[in-house]
Amino acid sequence: MSKWINKRKVSILNLAPPSKPGPALQATPVGEQEFEQLFHFAFKCFRLFALTPGLMDRQKDRYRVRNTRWMMLIVLLLVVVAWIALFETFFIERRTALITGIANHIQFLMNTIALTVAWVVPQLKADELGSILDGFLLIDRELSSYNVHEVAGYKRVSFLLRYGVVLLALMSLTVYDGFVSFVQLTTVEVWYWLSHQLPFIIYAMAFLHAYVLIYWLHARFRRLNTLVEQYYRQGHIFAPARQTIISFATMVKLDEESAVGEELHSVGRREISDDLQVLAIVSRTIDLGQKIESYFGPLFLTVYTALFSVTTIQSYYCYLHLTAKGDRGLSIETLVLSGGIILYNVIAIVALPYICEQVESESKLLMSYLSKLSMKHSQVAQHSSIWFPNLISSVRFSAFGFFTINYNMLSGLVAGMVTYLIIFIQFNSMVPASKDDTHHTRKQHVTEERF
Repeated sequence: MSKWINKRKVSILNLAPPSKPGPALQATPVGEQEFEQLFHFAFKCFRLFALTPGLMDRQKDRYRVRNTRWMMLIVLLLVVVAWIALFETFFIERRTALITGIANHIQFLMNTIALTVAWVVPQLKADELGSILDGFLLIDRELSSYNVHEVAGYKRVSFLLRYGVVLLALMSLTVYDGFVSFVQLTTVEVWYWLSHQLPFIIYAMAFLHAYVLIYWLHARFRRLNTLVEQYYRQGHIFAPARQTIISFATMVKLDEESAVGEELHSVGRREISDDLQVLAIVSRTIDLGQKIESYFGPLFLTVYTALFSVTTIQSYYCYLHLTAKGDRGLSIETLVLSGGIILYNVIAIVALPYICEQVESESKLLMSYLSKLSMKHSQVAQHSSIWFPNLISSVRFSAFGFFTINYNMLSGLVAGMVTYLIIFIQFNSMVPASKDDTHHTRKQHVTEERF
């Protein structure tokens, strides 16, 4: 006949909270308020470029993001003016070769499309931006309740430094472009120059906006990893208040026919509770990442297409200068300008995959901890082992599903640019150019001298 005995008694330990619980309790609302103010400040900074909805005001002790008719009217007028400028460029006569003129029109078209998306989409997704803010605040509140301190990374000084550096770099390139256009060439109309410069500035700042939000998400993943690592190593999570840890009895079944007892798992609910709490925070963090991806998806698709086109065409212009002879190529100032545009485009192309890879790396580390937890508490955390891998596998950012924003994207981007650059060069060699064209290849120039 089988017998049931308790392997150990029920022990109740009234543990004191971690060191210095008072500041942790006081820091929670202050931290949320600081981040709300930072988010509001960033909102106003990007609104200067019409990259955010019209208004973010406080209602019932929280900020709300909503549209305004004035901002939507301003964006509509800006978009109409941008497309009118694009239409006018098709009727400008320039002393350029046929392929070079086609390349110019491609640049204008891609930039205008990216500019339109960067302006219009935020006005249509005011509620999504508000839900992103709510997601940040909710995750901060839950992490702070477990006394997981904030990771330095989303303070106002850090944001201002990035914002100022990007803005200064864009202004320096714009001033130099204006010098080349109005001092060296003296034949460029102001509206034509603005139609070139404005799209580049706008979608560069839009990329900075996406970078900042993803960077803040990365900081939350780091705090979440700290929490999960603590749970894995200590077996429980310390809350910032005085807590009671109950260790329930473990039942052991002894058979009369066997000297070895069969130990059953603990009937306590503490581990299940912690698993569910961690799972809830993980789920909210991943959901926040998906909201950011949905909010910036159209921007990623159009801007990366524009960057691909402009970088390829500017590389083609550099080739024309290096292969031209005499004064028929680009001036040295224009060559430097094209090189600067290429450099800035490369920085914009690489910056987002870098921070996206950081988020993906943190998510992989989180998956590693959660997998260990599922093995450590095999029976109790069985439900967690089913959900965790599926949740973590979705922490990636894509351009509307067309391609994933990571380092693997760069290889395809470089291969495409090289391919289209070769096509441009081949067509430029095949299409004859007149003597007045400013862009010649060396082959065409030598052929004209022979005849």
